[in-house]
Amino acid sequence: MLDSAVAWGNNAANLITRYANFAVNEHQENLAYNEILTNPDVLSDYTLKFFGPEGPYPVYENEAQLETRGYPTQEVGQPQLGQFPAPPAAAAPQQPENFWGTFSDLMNRDPQNAWRVLNQAQPQTVANKLFVME
Repeated sequence: MLDSAVAWGNNAANLITRYANFAVNEHQENLAYNEILTNPDVLSDYTLKFFGPEGPYPVYENEAQLETRGYPTQEVGQPQLGQFPAPPAAAAPQQPENFWGTFSDLMNRDPQNAWRVLNQAQPQTVANKLFVME
């Protein structure tokens, strides 16, 4: 029983030591991120290295540089015009006396799209309704 208690204690000490090392490493990493994000000079240096020729995402200045490191390039074609759908046409404005009846019917039939009708209402129509409700 004493041997198992000693083994358990050694295991617990080992786990605590590993957690302490992990916590110290994470704290140092957080300090490094904090330094990068709060010091403009360090952020500038990091950004230049990251997008520089030796970084993971190099930015090239001209076509000759693009051809050097096997950077995948593709010909950019002409943009295709006329392939977008036409925007939906706005509904005709409602008369204020008919608007709330139409809106009520639409709320009963199709509540998820009733906001569209309300969005097309004139601001004065909604303001009058709020004034009457108060």
